[in-house]
Amino acid sequence: MSFSKRRYELNLQRSKIGRLTFCENMKNADMAAFLYPTYTLANVGLALWSLSLFKHPHNINTTLLLLVLAGMTYDNFIISIGRLIDQGALLELLNRLRFLFHNLFVPLLVVVAVKLASNAGVVWASNPTVYYGCWVIALGLITFGLVSDFVGLELIPITFAGSLRYKPKSCGLPMLPILTASLVAVMGFFIWREINWPWMLVGTLVMFSGNALPTRIFGTLVSSAVDFVFILALLATELIVY
Repeated sequence: MSFSKRRYELNLQRSKIGRLTFCENMKNADMAAFLYPTYTLANVGLALWSLSLFKHPHNINTTLLLLVLAGMTYDNFIISIGRLIDQGALLELLNRLRFLFHNLFVPLLVVVAVKLASNAGVVWASNPTVYYGCWVIALGLITFGLVSDFVGLELIPITFAGSLRYKPKSCGLPMLPILTASLVAVMGFFIWREINWPWMLVGTLVMFSGNALPTRIFGTLVSSAVDFVFILALLATELIVY
């Protein structure tokens, strides 16, 4: 094989790889442009559906879940419009609020989980001391998250799959969601044992698995989807136990 022919084949191969990479990037861009608005609308739909649960006399769980859903909806909405706003102080501020809402609302799921366990018939979860104790834990987690994750938070812009958002400059182990989800999983296990309803535990494990995937490869596309499944599992459990 002559040198010129070999060089031609190498250039042709590089051209094919370049076209494949370009097409893949375009697909990713289209995926983000479609999925984040879809997640936003799905969360809104889930919030509207959860309003029907207000017919129950004990609706503190629904109120708390609506707060979490509001934070999730805002999170996906800001990522959806990040490219339209473009990089700058405004988008950084809007993204900073994403992390604030996350730290304020996610720990409330501890209270939700204990109330669900109590209504499912888990005896020790019905103890008033346990209920008030879970509020103490939730407020402690909120304080922990604000101090460790939000105060002094430095954000940097990042693009992924056609989306633009801000993320923390330094990323450590996300202890707040890990601790919260661990407590929810424990409650899910006791609910499963008490009424043979495994889906709260399953939803928590799905959320754990999805959020364990590296964001440098998957961004927040997968984590947003599994968070939706997680909240859906909690709402379905609420329908069952009330």
